[in-house]
Amino acid sequence: MMNLYILGLVILCLIAIFFKRTINILNPIVLFCVIWGTMIFLYLIPLFTSFPSITLRKWLIIVCAVGLFCIGALLTTKLFHVQKIQHNYVYNMRILLYTVVALISIVFVAFFVTVIQLGLPPLLGGNINRADYYVSYIEPFYLLVFPFWFLSIYLIKRGYKPTLNVFLILSSLLLVFLKGNKFPLVFFIGLVIFYLGVDKRVKVGHLLYLTLIIIGVFGLSSTFITKATDQVIQAQNIILGVNIPSRLRFVVDPILYFTNNLLNITNFFDVQSSYSYGAQMFSGVFHDLGIGSLTNRLIVTNEDLWSGNLQFSWLTTGSYLKVLYLDFGYSGIFIGSLLYGFVCGLFYVRVRDWGMNNTLITLYVYYLLFLSVLLSFFTSYLSENGLIYNFLVIIIIHILSQRRISNAE
Repeated sequence: MMNLYILGLVILCLIAIFFKRTINILNPIVLFCVIWGTMIFLYLIPLFTSFPSITLRKWLIIVCAVGLFCIGALLTTKLFHVQKIQHNYVYNMRILLYTVVALISIVFVAFFVTVIQLGLPPLLGGNINRADYYVSYIEPFYLLVFPFWFLSIYLIKRGYKPTLNVFLILSSLLLVFLKGNKFPLVFFIGLVIFYLGVDKRVKVGHLLYLTLIIIGVFGLSSTFITKATDQVIQAQNIILGVNIPSRLRFVVDPILYFTNNLLNITNFFDVQSSYSYGAQMFSGVFHDLGIGSLTNRLIVTNEDLWSGNLQFSWLTTGSYLKVLYLDFGYSGIFIGSLLYGFVCGLFYVRVRDWGMNNTLITLYVYYLLFLSVLLSFFTSYLSENGLIYNFLVIIIIHILSQRRISNAE
């Protein structure tokens, strides 16, 4: 009965969000409710019969975390308003285009150096597993594809050399596909959704098309990259409690990515662990600053504890709540979710009120927050390595390409 109440609440929330033909997808409350509502909906529908039941106490923790995030975001979106635009940031589009070309050139060079060092990528018959197909000192240059995409789509949004930028983007996507990484594709799709939502509401139909594209990405990945073995397929069927026909295997990964994180984090609520007091949350920052060794041992200990309590050892993620719980326990989940929503709402107000008149820095920071919310069911993206490097690249490009600040009419 409790599950029916929660399922009914989720369905009502999703209907309220999608009732209109357009939605404000950049609103962190809307995005967070869609992501977490979808996860809970998939977990509770009676189609998948093998998911363990979640106790009332654990459901209350999850619902409170979602509610506190929304309250934090609501405080800023309702109480804070950016003053009327007094100036517009005007960039030299030609310099921005030069930097885009320079970035994609670096990405191509990094890819070919990786091929020279490691041989052909997995998709072309290489012997190295796709997860290990990288050279540590080369990978940061390859990951410049992220700021490249951000700037290239910015130029398209501004209407500057769209054909050239589309060609460069398609070329970069070919490299990403050959390398066998799924996450860069998620980053790119997130960027498309983000820029669609700047300055206007997004049509629900467009979001459905993008959803089909995301499912298609998983389908291509399952066909050409991951290629699930018979053992993996059997294990997936056991987890879901239903035999998925071979022609629908491409939907299994998205379903498991959504549902298993809820299973993992609620299962871990029963585990007693020592707190790491921010070491998990800021592990990516520490790594990028070169001081990761200060917290590596603590993080490894936490990860070993986490891995030892998984129901399925090969499904290891646990949503953003995993990091908050390992760092501060239940107080981290509640206070952290409230602050997380507050910060997201603060930057959202700026993007909502100024749109494309914001600086590249503001747009990029909010995109990182937007992406972190988009992936909050899966991981704590703000704890990943490499964020500082790419953020510094955006700052440098902002300084070099800012032509003038013009007064608004």
